[in-house]
Amino acid sequence: MTTRTRQVAEVRVRYVAPPEPVFAEERFELQLPTDGVRSAARLTAELQRPAVVRDALLSLGEILHSDLRRKPADRADYLAYLLSKGKKATQEVWNAQKAFLDAKYGEVTQEEAPLDPVVTVAADHLAFEVFSADESAYARLELKAGEAYTAGDTSCGTSYIDLSTALLRAVARMRSYRATTIDLRSSEGGDERAVQVPYRWIRAFSQVQAASTLPAHSFELSPVDLYNVLLTLRMRRAKKPPRALRYELVPGEVPRLVLEPWDRVLEGTGGAFQGSVPQVVRTWGRQRLTVLARLLPHARRVTVHLVGAGLPAYYVLDLGDATLTLALSGWTDSGWAGIATFDLLTAGEVDQMLLGKLSAALQQGPVGLQQLEQATGRSRNEVRQGLLLMMQQGLVVHDMARDVFRHRALFVDPLDLDAMRFRDEREREAHRLLELEDQVRLTRVHDLGGEGVRIEGEVEDRVAHRAYQASFTLDREGRTVDASCTTPQFRRSGLREGPTVPMIALRLLYARRQAELERARGTEEGRKLIRAETRTLIHRGKQGATTCRISLDDRQVVVRWGQRVDAMRMHRLLFGTVEQAQKEYFGRLQRLVDRGYIDASAAEAV
Repeated sequence: MTTRTRQVAEVRVRYVAPPEPVFAEERFELQLPTDGVRSAARLTAELQRPAVVRDALLSLGEILHSDLRRKPADRADYLAYLLSKGKKATQEVWNAQKAFLDAKYGEVTQEEAPLDPVVTVAADHLAFEVFSADESAYARLELKAGEAYTAGDTSCGTSYIDLSTALLRAVARMRSYRATTIDLRSSEGGDERAVQVPYRWIRAFSQVQAASTLPAHSFELSPVDLYNVLLTLRMRRAKKPPRALRYELVPGEVPRLVLEPWDRVLEGTGGAFQGSVPQVVRTWGRQRLTVLARLLPHARRVTVHLVGAGLPAYYVLDLGDATLTLALSGWTDSGWAGIATFDLLTAGEVDQMLLGKLSAALQQGPVGLQQLEQATGRSRNEVRQGLLLMMQQGLVVHDMARDVFRHRALFVDPLDLDAMRFRDEREREAHRLLELEDQVRLTRVHDLGGEGVRIEGEVEDRVAHRAYQASFTLDREGRTVDASCTTPQFRRSGLREGPTVPMIALRLLYARRQAELERARGTEEGRKLIRAETRTLIHRGKQGATTCRISLDDRQVVVRWGQRVDAMRMHRLLFGTVEQAQKEYFGRLQRLVDRGYIDASAAEAV
């Protein structure tokens, strides 16, 4: 692997066309060609349950080829129609637009592509990993050796596999009544080609891995619970936001699944939530759960790990002799997610001695975090920082089903970590502005209730001797609306080129301030620093859910409540001092919690 620029990693691969499956009497043999350039992994395996492997591989193919990004419309036919009608679209205009689009997007589309699916052969398992081109979905399928398959000729290692349409058609011909053998074999022929993998895609891949190590709210669902969600979404279509799947978690009670905007409650049938604090977590991108539809009949249970607002939601399907881990990020633009929610997933300073000890321990097989602490003699935080760095390098994968870490080399050559630190040049500039105090200032953060939050601020670039004003609204689904900025980029094209540098800086500063306020709430001294915030609490009774939103704004406390978010009653309280307003604010919050209300403020965050 070589680096062509600081933004793209070049990976050379070679595949042969997948041969036709071999049919014999009651036997089915399928060859899965792997990368001929990286030819370490090899495995011949007789499957115990071919139907499970078939449906799992087809689900991986569906995730791999999914791309929810907006596709620009091709106007060539329309312009040709105008020309045929003698309209004012001249041939020169058509040629100029076509040349511009080809130069602007055609070359990038042909050169840049995500990495092919990763296949890892180990002594105890066979694993496949895929990550969608739009950076919104990740999946890892693990087949247990001795249970899911009986291994024959084996060579451990990591390689790539081309899950093309032709290969998936061959996989779809597997049947449970035939003895099935799959043969992962390195491609001996084929044309070698260079794949230009964007660093932003690799960065998002490593961030999904890193986010899986954070503390999470975990609970179990029955497969039928997800089936009911998919059935409801198939029968009903949301015509207005928010389009979220909300989980209401109360200790000792089974989780509730709430589909918005209808507030349709689906009672879970799995185990009770074992957490100590009631939680409400809102997740986005619920339609992407349809990729699990074909696997739900095979699943014994589903374990859900919810890390937090804006971070991926993880669904682990226990298939008996196999597990499938699906990670779905928030459907909001990955540029916003990258700067705001993954800011704390970057590894700090790690010494080489620790990395050597971690690598030696991981080479021995799957190992847990506590075992790594004992093997290295370091603290948990130091070990975690080392694992984060190795994840950024593509050397470690987190097996959430068993909560262990495994060695897996994503690339042959090491990556340029400096190039992956930021998603693009705009994000780099935003972080540069935040390095100096008071260059980025939040002038107003206004909670709009059901409409979202309005963020306004000023950005002063002392190096460039420029000052900008920017403002934007984040709605309840995380979309940017009503944006304005005084930069030349925004005046030229609005948001068509993405968020501007001042907007990114303000968004990042807002996320950091919110995290600081959340940490400050745990102490009495910290509460005195909170002069403006809004908390949302929910109580579900026989008549439905009641929402209460309480806002603190200096010497003012505003209370809104009702069963409909768009038709809430309001009560405004004014006090002589800030301390009196704070006392009333936190007192009301505690009284609502004592009455059984659940704090849903984290779910409201975008």
